[in-house]
Amino acid sequence: MRFRRNLNLFALALLALTSAALAAPDVFVAYPNSGHRVAYGHVILEGSVTPGASLTVDGKAVSVGADGLFMEWWPLKPGTNDLRLVARQGGQSGVTTLKIIRTVLKATPARPTAIDAQSVQPKEVREFWDLAGDSPAERSVELAFQGSPGGRAAYRLGKAAPVAMREGPAGTYRATFVVPISSAFKQAIFTFTLTGQDGKTVTAVAPGRVSTGGGIRLGTQIPSSVQGLGLNQSNLTVTDLNGGAILYPRGGMTFTLVGRQGGDVRARLAPGQSALITAEQLEITPGAVALASGGAITLDGMAALEVPPTPEAPEEVPTPQPDEIAPVESIPAVPKRSAEPVSIAPTADLRVRIPLGGARLPFKLEQEDGGRRLAVTLYGTLAQPLTGPQGADALLAGVEIRPVALGVTRVALNLNAAQAWGFTSSYDGPDLVVTVRRPPTLNPVRPLEGRTITLDPGHGGSQNGGAGSLRVPEKGLILPLTLRTADLLRGLGATVNLTRTADVTLGLYERGLSAEASGSELLVSIHANALPDGRDPRGIRGPEVYFTHPQAAALAGSILDQLRARLPELGPGAGLKPGADLALTRPTTQISLLVETAYLTDAGNLRALSSPEGRERFAQAIAGGIADFYAGQVGR
Repeated sequence: MRFRRNLNLFALALLALTSAALAAPDVFVAYPNSGHRVAYGHVILEGSVTPGASLTVDGKAVSVGADGLFMEWWPLKPGTNDLRLVARQGGQSGVTTLKIIRTVLKATPARPTAIDAQSVQPKEVREFWDLAGDSPAERSVELAFQGSPGGRAAYRLGKAAPVAMREGPAGTYRATFVVPISSAFKQAIFTFTLTGQDGKTVTAVAPGRVSTGGGIRLGTQIPSSVQGLGLNQSNLTVTDLNGGAILYPRGGMTFTLVGRQGGDVRARLAPGQSALITAEQLEITPGAVALASGGAITLDGMAALEVPPTPEAPEEVPTPQPDEIAPVESIPAVPKRSAEPVSIAPTADLRVRIPLGGARLPFKLEQEDGGRRLAVTLYGTLAQPLTGPQGADALLAGVEIRPVALGVTRVALNLNAAQAWGFTSSYDGPDLVVTVRRPPTLNPVRPLEGRTITLDPGHGGSQNGGAGSLRVPEKGLILPLTLRTADLLRGLGATVNLTRTADVTLGLYERGLSAEASGSELLVSIHANALPDGRDPRGIRGPEVYFTHPQAAALAGSILDQLRARLPELGPGAGLKPGADLALTRPTTQISLLVETAYLTDAGNLRALSSPEGRERFAQAIAGGIADFYAGQVGR
């Protein structure tokens, strides 16, 4: 009986091994999903098959790595592309079909004469509440439609006489209507006509309407709509008429409203300078922005301190070669310094008070001149000019005040050093207060001792991030890398705040709020890069570091240098990306940046991110860059 039982067990094991050997190879397509629509002639086709299997796409052999990885810049014909992917191994086949739709814009034919009704503009309601205060540019309405080329087009407002439109490029007809100051109509409709080459005339009506009158109104930013101190939320951005960002509002900021454009209201920041604001973020009432008082600018906390000489730091520790896995202790390299006295400012933040008498004027705050200057642009009327400031501060070299235009005043805070560690602005009682974070007092031997740093592993939960062709998406590659970076920084004495430690979903602004709440000096968001549709991935690889404000430039450079030194096989990448307009680089409360470690759309870069050894080197590089940055700040 025992012999028979053993024989049966042996037969079952042999059957299992045989079945495994005969199993059909798997085909995994990471990108694109079936049914994907693309407006370009190629798509990045990427994924993996069972290691050791071959792959064909529509009968064409595709290069496959030993790990099963494939990446192809695949051509598409207009319309539907039904791709058949076949993996073969050991006489077995695995098949996956993929539908990709290449969309192609079709021009309207010359005959018969026609107007594309979906193209007719304006598409939204335009209201003008104070025509007398608007410039001609602010009273302009752009008109356009697509139609048969080579025709004669005209528009008519209400029952007025038709006005000719210009054609260019072929089949696109345009005109600009400037609302006369004397206009008085509740609602007017634009009607378009096109007479084509076949002699026929067709008409179309714009969905948008134009109305005038009603008087100016007051818009107040709903305080609860603004999160944090310096997140600079894109959903609240005040833009110019072309959509360019002007400022990020604070709670209670007031605007003079002079019109409506679809779901936005139009504010007059100054004569001739309009801005668009989403109506839902404002409380709209009768009235206008209050007159601001002006007067003397003052400072909170004006003393400066002198500290005793710093002890001599140890000799610089050699930097490990890129192909080494460096221990934690080898990351920082603190240069040897002489024991000279160092003048520093108090630990309390510098607070500059601009007197407004309780008015909540719109303003924007920008960092300029490589971080040496913070410029406040005030929009509104001051009862008396700004002067000052009263008092002095070790962080502040001086304050420049000058009128820029009628109703616009610029206040420039010139700093003594180019490095800033965070800045914010808010209303406080009767004043507008600009807060500048002072440089920390660093331990010259262990510069990260006691520092608080937020690391943000990108994506998570329902947000996969970039497709992982080796079957692990961006969120899964970045989390262990970030956790290891945190361990390395803690080993150097830092306190690390992680926005997530597991596969959970976080909002973009939750991450910035976490950095603010922890009092972090740095916010480093870690990601992996990928190319959008229409970009040929061949040859695009390597690290990139994004930041918005000059205060992040030194840290970004340090991290980039370490990534290039420790992982040279990635390629140099595009490097530093200043002026980025990203949710995780716009926060100003601390130095904020986003690291794109490598490209998921490059096979070599992906393999580096996918291997434990590669992720260790990424973590060493990011931690090393942060350590280098702090070492460079000792004594500054």
